[in-house]
Amino acid sequence: MVLILLGLVWLVGYVIAQSDSLSVPGIEDIKTLTDLGGWNYLIGAVVLIAGLARYSAATVPDPQGSQSTGWRWAGPAMAVSALIGLLWIVVFYVTNGTDIDVPLITDLGNWNLVIGMGFIVSAFGFAMKWE
Repeated sequence: MVLILLGLVWLVGYVIAQSDSLSVPGIEDIKTLTDLGGWNYLIGAVVLIAGLARYSAATVPDPQGSQSTGWRWAGPAMAVSALIGLLWIVVFYVTNGTDIDVPLITDLGNWNLVIGMGFIVSAFGFAMKWE
């Protein structure tokens, strides 16, 4: 859980530090956030994914004693992951080349396609664990 929270805080902190409309006193003074630039997105995503992978590896034993090979929450996780990937790519295509400035998506450029497809591929991974 700590890695998940750290990844989310890293991503949100960088977006807030780069935003002109959001003002959090002292956040722009954090050298790590300002010096790394766009690499903060990759760092936050890797930490978040590592936390999710570690959290999903912890299995709960079946109360009846039989070992279950699937995860009950893999179905909803699959649907949510596929939906996030689809929405990510749609928002990128709709806002690309316009005056609309979406803080995270505008900064990443064509890497948005990689991120959206990553969510969709992870949905297939969840589908394999669904029982």
